Amino acid sequence: YKRQFHNVALFTYNDAMHNYFQQYKFQGDYRVRAVFATLMQTTVNQLAGDLVLTIPVTASTMMTRGFNQATGWLTDGLNQADGLTTLAREKGVAQSQKARQERLKTPQPFKLVMAAEQLRHQRVILVDDIYTTGRTMRHAADLIIENGAKSVTGLTLAR
Repeated sequence: YKRQFHNVALFTYNDAMHNYFQQYKFQGDYRVRAVFATLMQTTVNQLAGDLVLTIPVTASTMMTRGFNQATGWLTDGLNQADGLTTLAREKGVAQSQKARQERLKTPQPFKLVMAAEQLRHQRVILVDDIYTTGRTMRHAADLIIENGAKSVTGLTLAR
C-alpha cells in the first residue's frame, strides 16, 4: 500500500501545537477548533478527494470530550461520511502515552461502517489531528484500501 497512501501534515508538532491540543482535546475547548478550521477545509478541497473520512474516537472519548477533534475542523459542506468506527468502546492507554515501539505494535483498531461499494475507486481523504508514527493513519488507510478505495491521502494538522 506504500503508493496508495501518503500523509500531508500542515505543521510541525512543537510547543505551541502542544498547547493548542491541550486546550482543544484534553480540556475540551471546542471553540478553538475555529483557529484551524478554515485552513483544514481549504486543504481538504485542494487535495480533491472523492470522499472525506475522519479517524473516529471511542464511544467513551466521545462521552467524555463531547466531540471528535478531527471532525471539529470540518463542515457539513464537505462530502464527509461516517466510514469508520473503533473496535474498542473505551480507549485503553492513549496513543500519546505510548512509546514508539508500542505504537507500532498496535493491532487494527478500526472497522468499516460503510458499504465497501461506497469506497470502490474512491480517492479518500482521511483526517486526523496528529501524525506521530503513522500507525493509526496506516491502520485506517489499509482497511479503506482493502475495501476498494483507489487511494488514501492522510491530512493531519501536525506531525
